[in-house]
Amino acid sequence: MTFSTHTSGKADAAYKILAPAFLVFIVAFFFLKVDLEPKITPDFFFSSDSEIYRKNQQIVDEFPSQQQILLNVTTAGSFEDPNFIEKIDTLTKRIQQVEGVTDVQSITNGPDDLDAARENPLWRRLLVGNNEQSSFIIAFIDTDAFTELVESIETIAAEEENKWFAIRISGLPYIVEQIRRNLTSDMKTFSLGAMLLSAIVLFLVFRSPLIVLGAMATCIAAAMLTLAVQSLFGIPIGILTANLGAIVFVLTLSHVIFLTSNRQNDTGEDEAAPLMATVMHTFPASSWAALTTLLGFASLIFVDAKPLNQLGVGGTVGTACALVCAYGIFPAFLGFARLKASSASGSAGRFSLALHGKAKGITVTLLVLTLGVATVGLPRLNTDPSLLSYFKEESELHNGIYYVDENGGSNPLLLVVRRENLEKLDNSESYEKMWDMQQALSEHEAVGSVISLPVIMAEGDEHWLGQLLPWNLLLDILSDPDYGAVAKSFVTEDRTHALFMLRMRESGRERDRLDIISEVEKIPALHGFEITLTGGTYYLQGELAASVARSMTTGVITLIIMFGVIAFLVSGAVMVAVAVMVCAGVISALLLGGLGALGMPVDIISSPAINICLGLIVDDMIHITVTAKRTLKAKTLSFKDWQVWKAALETQSWPAFVSTLAIMIGFSVFALSDFPPSQRFGVEIAIGAGIAVFLALIIFPYIASKGGRKA
Repeated sequence: MTFSTHTSGKADAAYKILAPAFLVFIVAFFFLKVDLEPKITPDFFFSSDSEIYRKNQQIVDEFPSQQQILLNVTTAGSFEDPNFIEKIDTLTKRIQQVEGVTDVQSITNGPDDLDAARENPLWRRLLVGNNEQSSFIIAFIDTDAFTELVESIETIAAEEENKWFAIRISGLPYIVEQIRRNLTSDMKTFSLGAMLLSAIVLFLVFRSPLIVLGAMATCIAAAMLTLAVQSLFGIPIGILTANLGAIVFVLTLSHVIFLTSNRQNDTGEDEAAPLMATVMHTFPASSWAALTTLLGFASLIFVDAKPLNQLGVGGTVGTACALVCAYGIFPAFLGFARLKASSASGSAGRFSLALHGKAKGITVTLLVLTLGVATVGLPRLNTDPSLLSYFKEESELHNGIYYVDENGGSNPLLLVVRRENLEKLDNSESYEKMWDMQQALSEHEAVGSVISLPVIMAEGDEHWLGQLLPWNLLLDILSDPDYGAVAKSFVTEDRTHALFMLRMRESGRERDRLDIISEVEKIPALHGFEITLTGGTYYLQGELAASVARSMTTGVITLIIMFGVIAFLVSGAVMVAVAVMVCAGVISALLLGGLGALGMPVDIISSPAINICLGLIVDDMIHITVTAKRTLKAKTLSFKDWQVWKAALETQSWPAFVSTLAIMIGFSVFALSDFPPSQRFGVEIAIGAGIAVFLALIIFPYIASKGGRKA
């Protein structure tokens, strides 16, 4: 397509007016609509219309209970030391004053005395830990404002801790708040670091401050626009969308670099080359690349897991925003820039072409390596890591959560049971059977402690009056508000269903949560009970991990097929489609298999890295294919003619290499984070990007040139 000077001048003038206005609009829209504080609560797992969420909510509705924060106080001396008891009492009273705390249980607030705490089945399980070397304080909370509450409790713990008493904090609200803090810190600090390093790479490559300024303005604008549009859909910044800005930055940067490099090539051949010629030359490939990425994110929209669903919506919006900003803002900067042809540009093309003679051996070796890595690593891939994997080993935070977890568990699993013969549970026979089941559940290696109806009833039976009352009357008393209505949290009004709350251990867990739950669910049947509902955060996290694993498996396979279809639509050649699918399959197997072989967990935060890496490799291959097709049409050749790919690699190797280098260096800064999921996210993208560019420049053209037809 050719452009007259008049047409090009009008387009340039339009860009000069519209691009700044668009940029100002995005910035204003962003600051009016976006709250940058991540919103992460314990119920973030599934959308409210999913069956899994409804089942868990049914338990919450039938057995009203509150979130808990656990404090474990360890003494270097004796459990009976008056100073230790005084410290527990002081902590209890101070925590009771914290806004959002409704009740506090400890050895000084609950049991009658220390002997009762030791001997009573309920209090012993709740409050005594580590062979009487420590004691728990349990704060029941009724607020979603975790930030202020956790800060208050941390302040109290820091002020009361000394060389004689160590205080460790755990509980899901506390863990959720720590994840939120880490995401907030990394989102601000390391995202800015990644942008700065990317800017340095761009300046070293293109030697143009205007290009760097334009690239940063465009990429940041795309991220802002994405977050603003996402907010219109009612989606806050969450556990996955916290990294959405960085993801969109990367997607936009790829478009920007290919535009800049193609402009560099055009002006190298003709200094008066119209800007719109470069834009229209690059836009088709960028559009196809954006479509593949958009489909990848869109496939997550229909996943039950709420974080993946939100990322699917945000990523789909972000992909569109990246394309719109890259072509709506950046050309205004590109038109003013004075670019000179880079000697490195030719070197990159010559380097990739030099390896063509060895491409067959490289391809065979890589395929064998991929098969080996996938065979060893994929079966070992851990998509359901422990909560402890979210915190740096040997850190004070990790050690504190680990200690509490070891002494009674930390992650709630809820089982609702009933008698197989539908008998009521407020009689001696049911009590005995439930107590036997309680003991059996407690003996499972993954269970830290169990709180249930028989434990509550045993507490009442300890009192002399309770020993004289029948079970149904005792249960009536324990359900009365004057006695805290504690029984209502563990038995239904009709006395046919009971709740067993298991605090599950996360430390040392090597199997998936759902496998462990399946084992635990078999225990009630051995004692004449059947499970009607299963829930709790342990169960939800297990289902979430399974959903992540399914979406990665089906999502990657679906994406590979879709990429092949799109490659065929772009090229009209079967072997080009095959080459795209092979390369996408290789990077998926190498990256995921490598994570499994190295024992690196794939948590919910780092899991989107594979989608980004697939998007990067397809971007590169589509740009190469579109350029090859242009050469093919001009010279009436076939895709199996190597000179078609040679011409494409001479111009597209350099932007592919620069884009990859900027991404690798930018995301490698996440390796410095103190938050392991962010470390894994950055490292996976950096490694995946390196593999992607190698495949796109060496393996892809080799396979694509082995067959084809006239286009």
